[in-house]
Amino acid sequence: MADSHEAALGHYRGSVKAKYGREEKRSSITLTVKPQIIQKYNNGSFKMITTDDLLETCRSQTVVLQGVFGSGKSFIAQQLFLDWAVENTGQFSLVFHLRCEELMCSGKKNLIKLLSCSSLPSEEISRVLQASPEKVLFIIDGFDELRLTQDIFEMSTHTHPLQKAPPEVILCALLRGCLIPASKLLVTSRTKTTLSKLLKGELCFTEVLGVSPLSHLDLKEIFRSDHHTVTENITLLAACLSPVVCCILKEKMEVAPNLTSGLETTTSIYADFVSTQLEHHCLFESTKFLMSLGELAEAGMLNQEVLLDKKKLHLVPSHENPLLGKFLSEKTILRETKLRFHHLSFQPFFTAFFYVLLESQKKVEDLLNTVAKGWALSCWTSRDFSSADVEVRLSENLQSVIPFLCGLCKTDVIPSFFAKQNIAVPVDLKNQLKNWITYCSQRFQKQHMLFLLRCLHELHDVTFTKKVLEDLTILDLSDTPLNTNDCLVLKFCLESCRRIRNMKLHIASHHLKVLESKLLCCEELTLTVDHISGDVSGLISNAVKATNKLNLKEFESHKSHFYQEINVSITNGEIT
Repeated sequence: MADSHEAALGHYRGSVKAKYGREEKRSSITLTVKPQIIQKYNNGSFKMITTDDLLETCRSQTVVLQGVFGSGKSFIAQQLFLDWAVENTGQFSLVFHLRCEELMCSGKKNLIKLLSCSSLPSEEISRVLQASPEKVLFIIDGFDELRLTQDIFEMSTHTHPLQKAPPEVILCALLRGCLIPASKLLVTSRTKTTLSKLLKGELCFTEVLGVSPLSHLDLKEIFRSDHHTVTENITLLAACLSPVVCCILKEKMEVAPNLTSGLETTTSIYADFVSTQLEHHCLFESTKFLMSLGELAEAGMLNQEVLLDKKKLHLVPSHENPLLGKFLSEKTILRETKLRFHHLSFQPFFTAFFYVLLESQKKVEDLLNTVAKGWALSCWTSRDFSSADVEVRLSENLQSVIPFLCGLCKTDVIPSFFAKQNIAVPVDLKNQLKNWITYCSQRFQKQHMLFLLRCLHELHDVTFTKKVLEDLTILDLSDTPLNTNDCLVLKFCLESCRRIRNMKLHIASHHLKVLESKLLCCEELTLTVDHISGDVSGLISNAVKATNKLNLKEFESHKSHFYQEINVSITNGEIT
């Protein structure tokens, strides 16, 4: 019996290695990038950790891996799964990787049947779940793809592994600890508002900021002879924190090397990539192609779906149209062929492009109102899931379209190739976005200011940015450590205005160099840094000369993962 059990587990590990090992080798980038993971503790402090530390350092039953589109959450989840299969050691006897996008295509099943899709026999699954549930890890990848309604939480508690239910009910039962409560969970999600209401007990929220800054050696491996183009351009270097942008730049340079001027924003990188692909494939009637992709993308965004209905794409199949294969891939789920954007971030980008092509003020207005309403509802303190949370989830999903809309309003973003197709940005679109940003910067400046700064950076309108920032009483970005890309966004915004009344930042000391003297435009500045380096000392010296008020906090890491706080304050040239 023991031999057959080990044989079944061995076969399962082998299938994981075969599948995920192949996927890992598809891109040289996956061999070089290292995820940049920030773990937040209950005392408000942060710590940079590695993938290996992710489950070891967190004592809670549930670890939430949170990050924006393209930050590498699923890559980390996949890597953990593969590491378990390869090493055959560690704290878990059994690991399941549950992709929510795929599970949502299935009908009612019980937990055992749902897990048996992994190629492990049902009897072996039942045996491990009964004998040692504490040694089982469920990786729930893509929580945002679950279509949750209030009805799910009004159902009777789902507690039996053999009880049939829709997949979202089973997954929610796992999350709430009703099913296999002794097991450990790793959940990937773009947001945490709704998830924190679902999960019971102590949670460990871990944010993925992107990948660690790549060394010159890594960049040379990825970009080959074009690596100098990236290393000598701080904007492109920061953009490579996103694995998907790194891939886009690599492919763009293979088709059109040395043509990277004007790539100042994320939108400009995406638009340039699409333009290059269209021109390379000689598709000179591009409007129909972009409209079809955009319509498909919008349907997925509104329905919160990643796997899309192939029938809704009114183009020739991807095997007959090689250009389509640059953006979409086919996936067969339960004998039905679905379409999926190669990377999720293409979905909001093509949705934004669709709105530009449609010239529909109403669609943009509905989008902006939905996001603002969701932000307002997310401020509610109720701990119970309600219909409001359904709207919050939709808002969180749709907000990723807005920075791309802002970026498409930057006139030099639309490449000359698109200009030949008479594609232009509606004049009213920019005004709609400006009015929305002005309102939200006053209403939601504490919760969503970093997002709004990204929108301002994509717009690249210096006069408007100055107006928004100088109207603020405080610019507080202390909730999350800023990465290199965030610092570039902030630098642009600070360069647009002469004075900021009060600013609070959580920043690594080496990132201060990016902001340089821009910080001294603040009447009062509060910095939380990892350690006081030469860059910080220089800032203190300059602050004394400028007679600004500087509040400096240094967090020193200890083995207990708690931090000792060191405060330095400067007011009118006096250090206290």
